[in-house]
Amino acid sequence: MTAQAALGGLKILKNVARISIVSEGKGFPSDLFRRIAEERINLSYATLVAEGGSWGLNIVVEAGKEEKICRLIAESYGKIFTVDSKSAVLSIYPHRRNPEISARLFEAFERQSLEPDAVASSPSTISVVLKQDLIESASHALFEPFTFNAYQTPDDWKLAQEGKDQLYKEVVASYQEKKPKVYALEVYEGHHLVRIKLNRAKITHVGASFRSFARLSVHLTFLSTSPSREQGKEIVAFSLPAAQSETYGRVVRRIAQEIDFQETPSAIVFSMNGPHFGDRYGIVSELCESLESRKVDLLALSCAIASLTGVVPRHQYDSALEAIRERFEVPSVIKRE
Repeated sequence: MTAQAALGGLKILKNVARISIVSEGKGFPSDLFRRIAEERINLSYATLVAEGGSWGLNIVVEAGKEEKICRLIAESYGKIFTVDSKSAVLSIYPHRRNPEISARLFEAFERQSLEPDAVASSPSTISVVLKQDLIESASHALFEPFTFNAYQTPDDWKLAQEGKDQLYKEVVASYQEKKPKVYALEVYEGHHLVRIKLNRAKITHVGASFRSFARLSVHLTFLSTSPSREQGKEIVAFSLPAAQSETYGRVVRRIAQEIDFQETPSAIVFSMNGPHFGDRYGIVSELCESLESRKVDLLALSCAIASLTGVVPRHQYDSALEAIRERFEVPSVIKRE
């Protein structure tokens, strides 16, 4: 039996709503994020993946806020893809960008026939959106592949939740800085963005591929899922070092030959967080508007646990950096391989 992997913690955000949409056209998605910010609605979670001329988008907001957002979407973009008003976000940390952690999570869910509605990673955390009534089963499933510092058993974890409706909660800040502060901007150069399209019910099957990536000793610098414009399909987007592109391409095709596999070479992955990223609205809007104004093609984005991670083409890096510095106070840029 494979030894359990030691993690620092497990958090749950309950009483939230998930909205998923596939849309296209000029101004989307930055226009939608701007409208949400104007309504002073904070995004607890967001993922975004480009698919040709369209965008697949997942957002999570406090329960009760989804009705207003749904009206905005219906008025401006047409059909809403999915709305689930009884969702929760389960997060484990730290994953240290190790594909082994993602693989174990996907495999644990697959063994229990649990279907995640969305997945995203931040520099330290992997967050999964689930139907709220699946949270107890999902949290129990994680105690097979992982150990957690504060909890020895699922019962220990459940006992610690008593009297706590939410282990963490996003709240709107009482003020808005002119330029939100960033601790640091991390940039990964020389990466490829991989997009896998597969049947929604098979999203957890990518765990086997991620375990193979771990054997290559590569960092998983980006991970996000989104709905596809092809009904019943889901897109799993992730980035890996370009130097391993041929090897991981063979791995993906060998394990799941029926999937639609696409690759964008020469991409830059950037990530950032700040002291108020988790408790104020408009952070994603600021980023997307500034990138759009400088004609930077945002290929994918994840916003989870007060962090933003994005992927842009390598040749647009300078413009992307200017766009970020225009809207955010960035004290330093840390370049990594």
